[in-house]
Amino acid sequence: MTEEKQIVLNKVNSLIQKRKNDLLKELPVVHEVSDAIIIRFFTKWDNCDSNEEIKFRKVVNNSNPEDETIFYYLPKGAFITLKKREYIRSITCLNGLLELNVGGKLIFVNELEKVVLDTDEWEGRALENTYVVTTNACKLSPFAD
Repeated sequence: MTEEKQIVLNKVNSLIQKRKNDLLKELPVVHEVSDAIIIRFFTKWDNCDSNEEIKFRKVVNNSNPEDETIFYYLPKGAFITLKKREYIRSITCLNGLLELNVGGKLIFVNELEKVVLDTDEWEGRALENTYVVTTNACKLSPFAD
C-alpha cells in the first residue's frame, strides 16, 4: 500500500471512530439486571440533594398518601450520607449490592433481599449499580401485630 493510501485510510478510520464515539455518547445508560437488560434515560427522575448521581422516583399510593414508597437507582460507589430518614424504614434490593451502616453494624443487602431497619438514622454505599425500593412502612404485612 502506498503512503498516500495509508494516510487516507488512517483519516477515514479516525473519522469513523470519532463518529462512533459521538453516537455512543447519545445512547442512554444501559444497566444489566440478572435476567434482562434495562435501558434507563433518567429524564423524569429526581436527583438526591446529597448525591446527584443517585436518581429516584416516588411511587404514588392514592389510597394511602402517608405511604412513602420510593424507587432508587444508585450507581456503583455512590455514598449515602449519615442522616435521619423518617421516610425509609425498609429497603428492598431489586438488583445490585448495598452496604448499610446502621448504628455501627454493617448490613449487606443483596439482590432480591429486603431489610427492615430498627432506626431511621443510617448511612451506606452502593457496591454495584443498584436498584432499590424503600418504604416508610414498619410492618412487613398488614396482618402483622
